[in-house]
Amino acid sequence: MDVFVARQPIFDRSNRVYGYELLYRTNENNFFDNSVSSNVATSILLMNTYYSFGIDYLISNQLAFINFSKALVENDIPLLLDEKNVVIELLENIKPDHHLLNKLCYLKERGFRIALDDFTFHYPYDELINLADIIKVDFLNNTLDEIMQIFLKYKKQGKILLAEKVESYELYLWARKVGFDYFQGFYFSKPILEKKNMLQDSAYQYFRLIEKLNADEPNYKEIASIIETDVTLTYKLLKLINSRFSLVTNISSVQHGLALLGINAFKKWLSLAMLQNIATLKTPEIVKIAMIRSQFMEKIARESSLKNSSEEITFVGILSVIDVLLEAPMKDILHNLPLSEEVKNTLLGGDTQYGIVLKILKTYELGDFENLPNICEQIHFDSNKLPKIYCKSVKWAEDLFEYMQ
Repeated sequence: MDVFVARQPIFDRSNRVYGYELLYRTNENNFFDNSVSSNVATSILLMNTYYSFGIDYLISNQLAFINFSKALVENDIPLLLDEKNVVIELLENIKPDHHLLNKLCYLKERGFRIALDDFTFHYPYDELINLADIIKVDFLNNTLDEIMQIFLKYKKQGKILLAEKVESYELYLWARKVGFDYFQGFYFSKPILEKKNMLQDSAYQYFRLIEKLNADEPNYKEIASIIETDVTLTYKLLKLINSRFSLVTNISSVQHGLALLGINAFKKWLSLAMLQNIATLKTPEIVKIAMIRSQFMEKIARESSLKNSSEEITFVGILSVIDVLLEAPMKDILHNLPLSEEVKNTLLGGDTQYGIVLKILKTYELGDFENLPNICEQIHFDSNKLPKIYCKSVKWAEDLFEYMQ
């Protein structure tokens, strides 16, 4: 059975990651034995996700929010997991009975936290609300007035309130002002359009360096001399070259590192260093997302009909969040940057070959796994490879991000 798994970050009020909701299911285009019940299938799937991929690959030291059906709880599936890093999310359509409530009480005694998913104003089951530690308030299926009433009622009861499906930065700011504890959604994917933060000189220097690295015959000595004028960049890149992320060791100069590591690999490190330079203390997760995206898209490209364009596609993944970091429209940011038209058009949402890989990425991040096979066919890529590629990309990004700090 093929297992698809993705994650969505959950942020605290300081924009630090509190945990990740894991999205998982099989590729429904594949054959599956209909005699197996959906609950058994889901439990097998959950175990494959948890043990085959390894939970550390997906959540590092954070919490994992995992959806459970009534049957999975009653069959003691949560007891196979670690109560220290798993939050049991109860689906909104669960109707409680005496047996389920007893099971949930026992799980709480064992140390599990319980969250109510997709919570709406007219949710009818007080017995489950009383047991819940976290209420995930649905921002798409409640009015703002209903959300406010939910917040006021359950905050008084000591519940943790999580704003879920927050799709715009404006809604995120409103939820913060109201007093929500945690936030989940794609608000971070949309820039604050009224602001126009500009690239700092050092960030522009990174782009100028990348332009020189793209020359037909790059001049290593000239490039190295530019890099060496930035002490921080020199330190970061030499540290990376000498790290376990490279086959090269004991490098004593930037020029030496450039020659041994190679232009393409060096461009990749430079791009990541540029992102970290742009990022503020409030946006580390966005840099991590860029790292995951770059690795994920590169691996897809290398095993598809676009393998000869893998380096530029990697760059698309890295730059796909730059509008979020700068809180400005992508069009304004890209206007004067030395990038190919294919890269620019892709980042602006154009219908390009690179855009197919970006679409695969975003479809996967959304957990819309059923539509992936058709998209992947456009570049002759096997969609069944995506789960392992994604998990490896997450692990690579987590390790590299920690090393770059």
